Amino acid sequence: MNRHSLCTWLLAGALSGGLVACTSEEPFPTADEFELLSSLHSPTRTPPADPTNRLENQPAAAALGLRLFKDPLLSGCGTISCQSCHDGEGRTVDTPTAEGCFGQRTGRNPPTVINAAYSTWYMWDGRADRLWNQALLPLLNPVEMASNPAILRARLSEAYAEEYRALFGKTPEEETDDDQLLAHFGKVIAAYERTLVRNDAPFDQDVRRFIAAVEAGTQEKDPAYLGLKTFVRKGQCAACHKGPMLSDEQFHNIGVEDLSEGQRGVAAGADPMLTWAFNSAGPYSDAPIGAESTRLQRLRSDLTEKAGELEGAYKTPTLRNVTLTAPYMHTGEVKTLLDVVELYNKGGEAPGKYAGVVSVTIQPLDLTDEEKQSLVRLLESMTGAP
Repeated sequence: MNRHSLCTWLLAGALSGGLVACTSEEPFPTADEFELLSSLHSPTRTPPADPTNRLENQPAAAALGLRLFKDPLLSGCGTISCQSCHDGEGRTVDTPTAEGCFGQRTGRNPPTVINAAYSTWYMWDGRADRLWNQALLPLLNPVEMASNPAILRARLSEAYAEEYRALFGKTPEEETDDDQLLAHFGKVIAAYERTLVRNDAPFDQDVRRFIAAVEAGTQEKDPAYLGLKTFVRKGQCAACHKGPMLSDEQFHNIGVEDLSEGQRGVAAGADPMLTWAFNSAGPYSDAPIGAESTRLQRLRSDLTEKAGELEGAYKTPTLRNVTLTAPYMHTGEVKTLLDVVELYNKGGEAPGKYAGVVSVTIQPLDLTDEEKQSLVRLLESMTGAP
């Protein structure tokens, strides 16, 4: 297909209006599918700005954040650090849940911190709305790091007093506002995590090559043809895993078995964040008004108006670097990428094994073995070089 015929084809699709269901005989990609494919690759090298954290691009803050990220003495037990669950290469724990202080286990599988600065919401259930305030949750959680402002102040004073003074104009001991101390901790951790970017994957090269093949009319000969076709069309993966970060940053119930105390997901998890002093519209935000306040108001409305569909719903994780984060899902009970594909293929687990009802996009897919394997290969290609 030459460029002239492609433009004609795209225009015809646009004039027909909306996304039209495809038959198996319809050439792939359609105009709408081509547009979707074109959005999947090549994220920006720099994460979007976070106006609520004035330290996000300061090298001194990132340097201090790296040291704090690795320091187990910030925890109440002296043995658990941020790095215990998240290393700087993107790997997480290889067990369903992570070990916290005093031999306790976390309730959910830890997500990656790689590319976390591109996200809109944090934690599986949306309990945080910024990278910096997310960092406070494991620090203060009695199951995870079991820390508190007194422990934090003592450790900062012992090992990081000069770095802290250089950034904030006073020593940790002179900082008498416990919440301000916590906010400063979160913001330097976020400044470090903002540097953890890993985007250029074989997947990006494959999509760019495939787009060129579509323009040349040779897409069916491309090695990524079946994987991309299954991902976008029959598998419906791109309904949620879309955009350059391969996530819509929304919350969905996909039918993962979970009858735990936290099974309600965002329906219960996000509500406390709306009145949390550390949220992006709160007193410790560096930009508490405008877009940040509006975003939280919209979430508040969604939790009421879409209560049914948000029951048991969890955040769509990015698929970038997904090979580094097994096991999968918020429970960590799905062991391999093929197991993930099989879960979607059957339309989630049976009703009654999770809270709420599955999202409308979760339906049995009837994928062939070849299509399943093509999806696994595609997912494996989404991991970039360090």
